[in-house]
Amino acid sequence: MRGGVLCLGNISPTRNRTSGMRTGRNRSLPAAPLTGAALPAGGSFAGSRLSRCVFTGCRFRFVDFSSVTAKNCAFLNCVFDEANLFGAVLSHCKCTGSSFSGARTTGLSLEAGSYQYCDLSRLSLAEAELVGASFAHADLRECSLRGADLRYCDFTQALMQGCDLTKADLRGATLAGVEVRALKMKETSIDLPIAVAIAEGMGAKLF
Repeated sequence: MRGGVLCLGNISPTRNRTSGMRTGRNRSLPAAPLTGAALPAGGSFAGSRLSRCVFTGCRFRFVDFSSVTAKNCAFLNCVFDEANLFGAVLSHCKCTGSSFSGARTTGLSLEAGSYQYCDLSRLSLAEAELVGASFAHADLRECSLRGADLRYCDFTQALMQGCDLTKADLRGATLAGVEVRALKMKETSIDLPIAVAIAEGMGAKLF
């Protein structure tokens, strides 16, 4: 990517013996770290398994990540404009400062990773498994988290105006600094600390 750094760890199931790693549409990438690499628009990692890969400042415009399983990877300050993340699983990944605006996220699972300072606004993460993920300082405005499993998630100082938490599970989550009165909550599962935070956010005085 122009101005970015791409450091590849392990990508399977396909490998190019002479030039390194290959994406799901037979687009090859060297195994060594790259500076200023350019991934073509419309490239594909579909169905691949990524392990301990590091992508810094990369642009994945219209890239296909459908059904990808990424474990312990880092996507730092990356842009996923209109990328296809259908059915992808990001497990224990770090995505600090990345933008997912306009990405296709149906069936996306974000497992116990860090999405601090990410732009997830207006995305649909309905029914997503997000247990233990950190969304501190992230932009979740108008994001749909209907029915999502948000247990033990950290939303400290996140922008969540208009965020839909209908039937979501918020038990054990942290909402410090969140404008709770701007949340859409109906049949949302909460515990006592969350109930107290909501009450205080609504101006109630607890004795």
